[in-house]
Formats: sequence, C-alpha cells, structure tokens
Amino acid sequence: MTPVEGAPVGRLDLVGSWTVRSVDELADVRAGLDSRLPCHCPAAQVGPSDDVGGLTGRQRMVLVASELVANALEHARPPVVARLLCDGRVAVLDVVDRSPEAPPVVPHDREPGQGGHGLRIARRVADQVGWYRTDHGEKHVWAQFAAPVPAPAAGPARLVSSGAPRSRGYRGM
Repeated sequence: MTPVEGAPVGRLDLVGSWTVRSVDELADVRAGLDSRLPCHCPAAQVGPSDDVGGLTGRQRMVLVASELVANALEHARPPVVARLLCDGRVAVLDVVDRSPEAPPVVPHDREPGQGGHGLRIARRVADQVGWYRTDHGEKHVWAQFAAPVPAPAAGPARLVSSGAPRSRGYRGM
C-alpha cells in the first residue's frame, strides 16, 4: 500500500525549509520545525487527541517530519529538503529528495522492532499522505494536517410534535 500519488491541493505558502545531509542533522529539523509551528495555521494549534496517542497537532507534525526525513535519508540520495507549507487552514510537510525513480512504499513484511514504519506512522498520524515526481528529478513525499472543523453551535432545544395526541397526565394503576 503506497501513499496517494499527486500533489497537495491548494496554494501553500512556505513557512520554513531545512536542508538535511545526514541523520545527525535531524534534531535541527525537529527544533526548527517546532519553533516555526506557532505559525498562523490552526492545524499546529490542535490539542491532544486520543486517537493518535495523545499527541498535539504540533507533536504530530514533528513526528511525521522526523519519519519522512529519516526515510528519505535512508532510501534516497542526500541532500533532502524538508519544508513546512501552510495556507492558513492546513499545514503540509513536504520532504524532497533526488530519487524520483523510487516511489515510497509501505512495507508489509516487517516486525515492529525492525524499522521501516515511517510511512505507516505518517499515514496514522497525518490527515493525508501523498507523493509526486517533478520534471526536475525530484520526488516529493508530503503529509497534510488540518484543524478539525468545529461542529455547528447547537441552538436552543425545541420540542418537535410527532402529531400524536398528548396525554393530559399519568393515569397509573
């Protein structure tokens, strides 16, 4: 099972960008991303969620960025570029490498301790994960995060008549 092929939809503005040549630089990406995430994007402000282990939106994004960058460093030619993009509603983490011939694949035959679960984690934690190739010899693997849409505010409760006659009182035994 691979991520969906195609670019993320929408006009996204660049919030931050990091060039990574080795796993030793991954901590710099995490720190830089964490410092940029108080950005104007509501997806970064999402509170802890039980369905993703109690992680906040910000923590989810840092985790997914770590996984996608680590995957790119392991399976593609460095350098890798990690970018944070936002349109004011959604945030997209975009990881760019120079190995367009190698599409991202979620492995099915690995035990939990063997590694190789970055895409599986990204798909569990992000709202959407995808990838695409460019004509410039690049592959982009991206994860999108959106703030939940608030439910419409409930107005005052109203009784709705079923059309059946109403009882005037309880007539018990």
